[in-house]
Amino acid sequence: MKPKLWIAWAAVSMAVSTCLLMPPAAEACESTGRRFCEKQFEALVSYRSEAIDYAFGNVFATMPAEIHIKFARSDDPDYPNLGGSILYDREHATLVFPRRVLTAKLPNPLRWAAYYWPFYQNEHQREEFSVIESVDNALWSAYLQEAAKARGLSWPHKECQAVEVAKRLPCEMLAGGIAEHVKDNRQRIFNSNRVDRIWPEDFTAFQKRVWRTDLEYTEVMRYGGILLIRPLINEFGVPRTLTYIAQTPFRVDGSSLKAAALEYQEHARQALSILPIAATSAAASAQPARPAIVAAQ
Repeated sequence: MKPKLWIAWAAVSMAVSTCLLMPPAAEACESTGRRFCEKQFEALVSYRSEAIDYAFGNVFATMPAEIHIKFARSDDPDYPNLGGSILYDREHATLVFPRRVLTAKLPNPLRWAAYYWPFYQNEHQREEFSVIESVDNALWSAYLQEAAKARGLSWPHKECQAVEVAKRLPCEMLAGGIAEHVKDNRQRIFNSNRVDRIWPEDFTAFQKRVWRTDLEYTEVMRYGGILLIRPLINEFGVPRTLTYIAQTPFRVDGSSLKAAALEYQEHARQALSILPIAATSAAASAQPARPAIVAAQ
């Protein structure tokens, strides 16, 4: 952790400790003026990027030095796919939020959002301040998109939109496994000995008998994804593992999902083992630990 972060930590440690002991109050922003609400929301995004870094390590070291924030209407012609969701404009390093987020409830004090896991460990607060999870999703998406961009790929990988189960499900396993890991710090307990159900050996027969909404399909997507990436994260940490995943699609070329998963893990271990840690450190020292969150011009 860089010295300036230690200084900042020391300055607010007592206040934050008190903040974590007391549940935050809800505060809506719509009555205080649009620009003030925008500044509050910019601060929230900055706090959540700080929270992610504290929880998982130097996640944003290879991100652009600045991430811009723009608030757009759902019918903005520049962002036809915005709707009610959040988009990351990779070309301009801009997070685009629908204007309606400015009416969302924010925690008071806002600095409560600077800690990652307290939010996910409290279902009431997770529901009341649901915009925080939307911000986290946007930040993780930006990180994964930037990592994929370095190898000329997109995130999620294009296979996630495929019609064929053999292409779509392996991709969804990666995305689902990441989502599970960054939203729940408990070790998910399931019968990992039933690998025949989690990673079907006869994947050809499996894809013929299941629909996307079938329980059997969703269990493979969820638990198969957890089993696929958890050993790698435990061994190499979140930033390095997620960078590898963003840059390396998971594909099943044979008839066994289990064989493909084990091969993916083995290739990942080989690549991550020879990747010099110094390279990550060099990238981190070349720019701030986290991107600055600034309003788009």
